[in-house]
Amino acid sequence: MRIFAAIAALSGALWAGQVSAQAPVAIGTNPQGSLAYVSGSAIANIVGKSIGRSFIVVPLGGPSAIIPAMADREFDFSFANITAAAQAYAGVGSFEGRPYPGLRIATVVYPLELGIISRQGDGIEKIEDLAGKRVASEYTSQRNLDVFMNAAFMVSGMSFDDVQPIPVQNGVQAIDELIDGSLDASIFSISAGAVAKADASVGVTFVNLPDGEAEQAALADLAPGASIGRTTARTGQDATVITAPFVILVTDAVDDETVYQVVAGIARNAEHLAKADPQFGKMSLDMMADPKLPIPYHPGAIRFFEEQGIWE
Repeated sequence: MRIFAAIAALSGALWAGQVSAQAPVAIGTNPQGSLAYVSGSAIANIVGKSIGRSFIVVPLGGPSAIIPAMADREFDFSFANITAAAQAYAGVGSFEGRPYPGLRIATVVYPLELGIISRQGDGIEKIEDLAGKRVASEYTSQRNLDVFMNAAFMVSGMSFDDVQPIPVQNGVQAIDELIDGSLDASIFSISAGAVAKADASVGVTFVNLPDGEAEQAALADLAPGASIGRTTARTGQDATVITAPFVILVTDAVDDETVYQVVAGIARNAEHLAKADPQFGKMSLDMMADPKLPIPYHPGAIRFFEEQGIWE
């Protein structure tokens, strides 16, 4: 955080006292109760005040809904895991035949951790225990979750044929149905507010995934950019989950100065963002800039990272 503090000290005067007449910056996120919505709201409030721009948070759906809407200029920025973003950029997977070559990365914010969640006391501890159980499927407005659930099954030698698939619209709906007993399991961000709500209501257990070398290699083929790792959930439980870089996307139609201001604002307000959303506590300046990712960065973002001496 000392590096972030230095950035704040050097650049804080740049926008100090600025009152902007520019149009609001719109950020597309997943529905309320999702991690993206909380993070987007934190950026809108903290970064917006810092750079003198008003922000609007638009809760819509997952990448399958957000990315097409952003391409149609319904908003300027959006959140996505890198696997879904890469599929959209190339027009494969959930975006088969619908490439979005104008997609650009503004920044990586933190690693997204996706786990399979069940109710405490149901005896579901490993993925094989899901056989015959009611498992959320399709995620029609959040297709990336379906991609990751299928990947979790495939690396474990299972498929939806081994369970009772229950179609849902998105992860928040799935967690609500888990609470009311309509579902036995769903995949979702383990740090999402909806999961905390479920834990407070009925108690949750995270279903462990196999994480050997063969499983890691299989996941990398199925979901580029993702890996399997151990973590501690906000409930205090250890879990073996799928992790993938969580990125803020933009299109090449957004001007360089806006992207520069937003990325710089995120970097120099990292400590404040972490207080509003603990996930930002995992963010580092080096993590924000990753030229090896399969989507180009926006020139406005590159300008900021070059100024910090971290773009290679």
